[in-house]
Amino acid sequence: MYQEKIECISHFIAEAEKLSNNDELEKLIDNCVEQLGDLNDTPELSILSDRLFRFARRFIGIRSDTEAVRRLAELTLEERIELEQVERIIDGNLLCYHFQPIVSAEDGSVYSYEALMRPIGSPLISPFHILKYAALTERLKDIERATFMNVLKLIDSEPQRFFGKMVFINSIPNIVLPAEDNELIGELLARNCDRAVIEMTESSELDERKFALIRQKYRTLNIRIAIDDYGTGYSNVKNLLNYMPNYVKIDRSLLSEIQNSQKKRHFVRDIIEFCHDNGILALAEGVETSEELRTVILLGVDLIQGFYTGRPMPEPVEHINEEIIAEIRRCSTELKDGIASKQYVAADGEKILLDKVVRDGCSTVLVGKGFQPGARVVLAGSHVNETNVCIMTTKDFEGTVAIENVKLHALKNMPCFMLADGCNMKLEIIGENFLSGGGVCVPKRSRLEVVGHGSLTIEVDNSDYYGIGNDLSSYHGDLVFTHNSMITITANGQCGVGIGSGSGGKVKICSGKYLISQQGGYGVSIGSLGETTELDIHDCDLETKLSTAKGTSIGSLYGSADVRIRRSSFRCFAGGLTVAGIGSADGNAIKAVFDNCNVSLDVRADDMTAVGSYNGDSDISISKASFRVSAAGNNALAFGGLNGKTKLSIRNADVGVDLSTSLGACTYADRKDITLDGGRCVFKVNGSEQDL
Repeated sequence: MYQEKIECISHFIAEAEKLSNNDELEKLIDNCVEQLGDLNDTPELSILSDRLFRFARRFIGIRSDTEAVRRLAELTLEERIELEQVERIIDGNLLCYHFQPIVSAEDGSVYSYEALMRPIGSPLISPFHILKYAALTERLKDIERATFMNVLKLIDSEPQRFFGKMVFINSIPNIVLPAEDNELIGELLARNCDRAVIEMTESSELDERKFALIRQKYRTLNIRIAIDDYGTGYSNVKNLLNYMPNYVKIDRSLLSEIQNSQKKRHFVRDIIEFCHDNGILALAEGVETSEELRTVILLGVDLIQGFYTGRPMPEPVEHINEEIIAEIRRCSTELKDGIASKQYVAADGEKILLDKVVRDGCSTVLVGKGFQPGARVVLAGSHVNETNVCIMTTKDFEGTVAIENVKLHALKNMPCFMLADGCNMKLEIIGENFLSGGGVCVPKRSRLEVVGHGSLTIEVDNSDYYGIGNDLSSYHGDLVFTHNSMITITANGQCGVGIGSGSGGKVKICSGKYLISQQGGYGVSIGSLGETTELDIHDCDLETKLSTAKGTSIGSLYGSADVRIRRSSFRCFAGGLTVAGIGSADGNAIKAVFDNCNVSLDVRADDMTAVGSYNGDSDISISKASFRVSAAGNNALAFGGLNGKTKLSIRNADVGVDLSTSLGACTYADRKDITLDGGRCVFKVNGSEQDL
């Protein structure tokens, strides 16, 4: 133990030799005292350490003086002139104060003022020069004393000048004033505790002891505290937690062009949320443009200060510009309308934590308001918490919405995603994502492209349903899939579509894997219930499982279909009363093209066709493909339907059919409408091979 204390003292000496700052030395001494602990049993170490601490303080004082002399000697002629002017200003207390309004982010009214130091009679000397040379000549104490005394005397003697509002007074907390100054300042603060706010401007890190003393002093006087320049330098989380102030002033560097920076918005939103969770008012400092103003208001800031809302003036203003007041109120109304309608308005480039959206009482997230083309928003969730939120877009939105490990449950009678008519959106899938109760609504004049490398599972269990597309009485917009992972759609209901809509539209599947499973009365896995649907499927792995009274795996239930499958693997399992594997169960006509693909159809139904329109015309082309049909039914066909005309072309393909049917044939196509060219074809009907 004795040896450890000797090593602690040795370490102190080595570290103290490197220092030139009294604050750093005091922190090092505090750490050493804490590590040494009780020295009652080793009085010689106690005496040694005390002497070392005194010597170190004297040594650092001499070093500081030497450093100051060196810096003064290095000043240019221009800087020496500036120094002389600053010393004259400090010596004569030639300081006045301009007052910049701090306004409410709710209604634009003046909430308070910040007193900003200005030199009298020296227009070329700025507050920056005063602080610079005061620090160089160790006269920051004089600035601290003058600031407190001058501003507090104004507040005390002329309260009407400030219209009953508070005044923020800047203070450097590591500056220690003499006892007589502290006593007089304390008296003035006590008399004006309802009108003065002490704004802490950090220039160095403080230790716990000094924090405690400062906090206790102002709490005893009932004085409010503000942390200045939060988010930079020494105004950090540690100081915030130590002070637990009444106000946090978010630094200008975080607010400049904030409307164009996702990282800044995310950071500032976190600061504001921390403030609100802890009863602190968040103040946006240095707001200079209309765009910055709107952004910080929508992020939830409480107070605003900056050249845009009001410049520092010799006399405090009772009201700011009426046009700016109106603008603030419009932005505040926009925020309130979102809250009142339980709507969260996303910012361009933002990463939105859905769990927090729900905690804030919002049930919808609006994406696209004020966005530029190409914008991107990330919706982040967790596999643990299911969130009841609907994601909506504006009609002019053109950009990307990324979902990252979300688990959404649709609101009543709503999809999980509602695209506005006319928008063009990419849905980027990241991680594992789940949608339940509703899917993704894409209106007729909209476009959706699914991209990304994550997985998406959609589970719907409604009487009428759709997974990705639109409702059963509407057309859907263009649906494009270029993702590189798995989409799973599971549906139970009376009537619905996995990918598509009631009236149809275009579907283009360019990549990825798919598993679509449905049970119910009427259903289509990919396509439409009625009207015409266009389906272009290539370079993917697709599997459908359909169990319905009447249904079609790929195509249309009652309408026409144009289906192309290329360079893909497709497996179909379908069963019911009236079923079409690929085509139309009860529509007019279909055209189906299979090229360089692997298709396996397993269909069981009373009335069915594996490929074709069961009651209409069929045009079927199979080339360079492996094509397998296993089917059974009372009135079952492999190609085409009972009525209408069937054209069948098979070129350089390996086709195998195993059909059980009372019809005695695998197609009703006329021999002249059948083309067999190359490849290998085996057609087995009721256990026996037959020619077409």
